[in-house]
Amino acid sequence: MAKYEKLAKFIVDNVGGKENIENMNYCMTRLRIKLKDMNKANREALDNSKDIVSTQVAEGKLQVIIGTHVGDVYEDVMRLTGAAVSSADEEGDKGNFMNRFASLITKIVVPSLGILCACGIISGINSILLATGLIQSGDGTNLLLNAMGNACLTFFPVILGYTSAVAFGMDPFIGMALGATLMFPGLAESINSGDPIGSIFSGGMAMPIYKKFLGIPIIFPSNGYTSTVIPIMLVNFIASKIERWLKEHLPPVTRQFMVPFITILLAGVVGVLLVGPISMTLQNALSVALNFLVDKSKILAFIVITLIYQPLVIFGLHWPLITLGIMEFMSNGFSLIVASIFPASFTHMGACLAAFLRTKSAKMKNIALPAFLSACFCIIEPSIYGVTLPVKKRFLFCMAGGLVGGLILVMANAPMYAISMGVTGFLSYVNPATNSFSGVIWSIVACLAAFATTFALTWFTYKAGEDGKNEDDVDLKK
Repeated sequence: MAKYEKLAKFIVDNVGGKENIENMNYCMTRLRIKLKDMNKANREALDNSKDIVSTQVAEGKLQVIIGTHVGDVYEDVMRLTGAAVSSADEEGDKGNFMNRFASLITKIVVPSLGILCACGIISGINSILLATGLIQSGDGTNLLLNAMGNACLTFFPVILGYTSAVAFGMDPFIGMALGATLMFPGLAESINSGDPIGSIFSGGMAMPIYKKFLGIPIIFPSNGYTSTVIPIMLVNFIASKIERWLKEHLPPVTRQFMVPFITILLAGVVGVLLVGPISMTLQNALSVALNFLVDKSKILAFIVITLIYQPLVIFGLHWPLITLGIMEFMSNGFSLIVASIFPASFTHMGACLAAFLRTKSAKMKNIALPAFLSACFCIIEPSIYGVTLPVKKRFLFCMAGGLVGGLILVMANAPMYAISMGVTGFLSYVNPATNSFSGVIWSIVACLAAFATTFALTWFTYKAGEDGKNEDDVDLKK
């Protein structure tokens, strides 16, 4: 028997059976189920299960929040439903633009977060070893750690080439090849050599022209597309359309080689000549707009960012904000956006710990402790749906704590120099240029303040019975 077969069967039965499931996928903590008829889902039964944190309807799907073992549950659900359920969203999936956009960004960015954080930790270790004199700049240890710590960022278009190709239903190896094309070694230097023959825009948005492709001007950023985010996403979107058309019209015997050949050739040329400049213009415009907002009122800008982050997580719409922070990091080598939302997970640790210590509900204790542990690694959905949102004031306390912690980091001008979250993220505040630890100190202060604010508010406002009565739920894990 599969480990979560009973839980999987319980979920299938209470969403209207496998015949009511149109398609399904999952993210870090939740099953995302597209149902043919949402009215057939028994959300009350799902919400009352001790093995399910909560359910939400967002992006036109029923989201069943389970926890970090969601992948195992997903596999068991797929075994039960078999071929009756597709694991990918249909092309014609309905929903408003923002929901579909957020869903797409989630599919593309989330799979890369693990290695982004891993490389960030390695970079932090490298900086600490340099700062303490345990290794020297330029020695073998430093060179190897530096390569491992920066590999993910340097070749990020290749990584996103894979994840975006999967999201668009395209051959991921074609996506990787297109990502590698955009950042081919020496390409930027060669294309931008010599005297410019023209330019578009001016100032910080200027894009000079040095070379042509069959008479068509090539607008290629001077630093290339290394460490960029938007260009490869748009290139692969076009490539997916080309590949799909070719598969429908080319003879089967020619598809193995001709489909990737024509797709890479056409998408590569269109990507460099058209999509790349447009996407870089968009990326530059976003950076200019963000800098303008920060220059006008830095405090107000980050008050908004820190306050909207956690509500966005409720609906799974926070990834575009994180992507904006990643873009800031790729452009500047640091990110104050990601730094400002870093304390958010510590607020949920505070709320969960206070609820665990104060509640008399056995069910809440069983939810709060695992949610606390998940929040340690910046997975806050179990806390949101199981501990804080059911008692709404707790969620407001988390927002307040996140605002306090975020503003401390912003006022101290302590950005993150790598992308990492949770208790492992403190290493990301070491400045690799100066090996300064001041950012680490400020991050600890900010997270302690965020934790203490939420813990205290949750503890002192707790009312008996607000978590409900003790319930004897059936264990559905086995």
